[in-house]
Amino acid sequence: MQVSIVGYRKGQLKMLSHAYDRSLGGRDFDEALFKHFAAKFKEEYKIDVYQNARACLRLRVACEKLKKVLSANPEAPLNIECLMDEKDVRGFIKREESEQISAPVLERVKGPLEKALAEAGLTTESVHFVEVVGSGSRVPAIIKIITEFFGKEPRRTMNASECVARGCALQCAILSPTFKVREFQVNDGFPFSIALSWKSDSQNSAPQHTVVFPKGNAIPSVKALTFYRSSTFEVDVLYIDTGDSQIPQKISTYTIGPFQPSKGEKAKLKVKVRLNIHGIVTIDSAMMLEEDVEVLVSSVNEALKDATKMDTDDAPSDPSSGTDVNMLEPKSADTTKGATTAENGAQDLEEKSVPMETDAKVEPSKKKVKKTDVPVHELVYGALPAAELEKAVEKEYEMALQDRVMEETKEKKNAVEAYVYDMRNKLYDKYNDFVTPEEKEGLIARLQEVEDWLYEDGEDETKGVYIAKLEELKKIGDPIEARYKEWTERGSAVDQLVYCINSFREAALSNDQKFEHIDISEKQKVINECSEAENWLRERKQQQDALPKFANPVLLVSDVKKKAETLDRFCKPIMTKPKPAPKPQTPPQTPPPQPETQAPEPQTPEQQQNGAGATGELASEGGAQEASGEQMDTDKPENSAEASA
Repeated sequence: MQVSIVGYRKGQLKMLSHAYDRSLGGRDFDEALFKHFAAKFKEEYKIDVYQNARACLRLRVACEKLKKVLSANPEAPLNIECLMDEKDVRGFIKREESEQISAPVLERVKGPLEKALAEAGLTTESVHFVEVVGSGSRVPAIIKIITEFFGKEPRRTMNASECVARGCALQCAILSPTFKVREFQVNDGFPFSIALSWKSDSQNSAPQHTVVFPKGNAIPSVKALTFYRSSTFEVDVLYIDTGDSQIPQKISTYTIGPFQPSKGEKAKLKVKVRLNIHGIVTIDSAMMLEEDVEVLVSSVNEALKDATKMDTDDAPSDPSSGTDVNMLEPKSADTTKGATTAENGAQDLEEKSVPMETDAKVEPSKKKVKKTDVPVHELVYGALPAAELEKAVEKEYEMALQDRVMEETKEKKNAVEAYVYDMRNKLYDKYNDFVTPEEKEGLIARLQEVEDWLYEDGEDETKGVYIAKLEELKKIGDPIEARYKEWTERGSAVDQLVYCINSFREAALSNDQKFEHIDISEKQKVINECSEAENWLRERKQQQDALPKFANPVLLVSDVKKKAETLDRFCKPIMTKPKPAPKPQTPPQTPPPQPETQAPEPQTPEQQQNGAGATGELASEGGAQEASGEQMDTDKPENSAEASA
């Protein structure tokens, strides 16, 4: 029986406490009923079921069914035929009597409830609702005790038999990177207190221990501990309080070392302890930490070098700068001011360079931590040592190989047996015309011998023997099967070849426009190839028709298909040759369009009278334009044009 008190929020849950009774469950109610009816049957029927394992098993199964019936009914009968000594037994019990028989079991139900509530630090009024799961929760007496304890009726909103399996599947999906589920955080708590125990360097000292993961610690979790040791030492991982769990206190022992401190003193070791999501405590790693102090001082020569570099950088780089020029001119007010500024600047440079030459910069000391991994060896109590584990793995591989060989041997034996029955039936049915009477009798006799051998000497043979028997039978039966297969498939293969011959021949002899671009000599090659294939088929078919069905065929389906493929490969490229593309026609050249001349408009009498003056003006304007054109061509300056005018 387990009791968990859980706090829920949107998108997450937190385990507040967890209590349990390892020896309390639905099977205890079955055991109480079993003892009751065993004593009753011993008194009434004079049989002792404890003396017969089969009778005990049947009575336990019947008591489990009786418990389920009593969960929904006030009374139930118990009937078992031939329980023991060929005696049929019958019993009857009421629910009240069943609860009286199970009273010692029911008294233990409150224990986990009280313990879980106390560890969570809550009262019954703080519990919002109670959910019961598991098949044992269907017992009415348990529901009554839970209701009285919490003061509220338990709910049954989940499938009591499957909710645990469904929760495990959901948690697997949450942890798996393959599935995408709605985010839900589970803040689980460890139900035990885990401590580490060790001894100090002095041999006579008592072992020390500290609780690393207290009860209710979050899962997963990582803790780091620091030890000061001069040589290899051991750390034990153990339970603080196992209670009535009936498990050993010590979990494992870790040997940390060897290591060698560089200064001959005690080394500082940082040990990392992990509690993973599966609730397993391990020491992941151990690391030795050593501190080295480094003092970095800059030399005086480097400081002087830097000062010289700064002086030269502040000097003007251009020799023709204004400052140098002003220094050479006669002194004036501006010049004196400029010279004074230059002298002050030079003095500033000298004052700046002095502290650079005399001071040496000293950097503060730095601590460098050197980390060295230390080997950690694990010894888990109750687990197999590495050597024995390796032997067990090898043994498992050997057993798996034996299982595979046995399966393959069984398959080959079944194949031999199936071939015997299948071939015998076919010899009397569809293979009857494809085998001679002598071959048929000999093969049937051989099949009967193999069948008798399978059930006598060949009952337990090796895989290789069965393979050899099957190959021996197939050596006789395969030719018969091949003749039947050739006969059934020959007709469709011949029809396909005939269709191929006729199709290409008709295309070569056709006057269709889509074949008129093919050369006559190419068409003749197609016709000749079709005629050759037709003659070959006619000759082979005549030979095959003269043979009986039980004779080996001369016209094979593979040869017919190969002939059709050869004919198609030869004729198809010729008959599907595309038409040549038509030559492009050049369009006729048209002369370029001539410019159209416009007729002069008729002039009025006034225009005719002023025609001469207008013509003169136009002429003078034209002359001016020509003159201006000459000026633009020669790019003469405007002043020279005025001088010439």
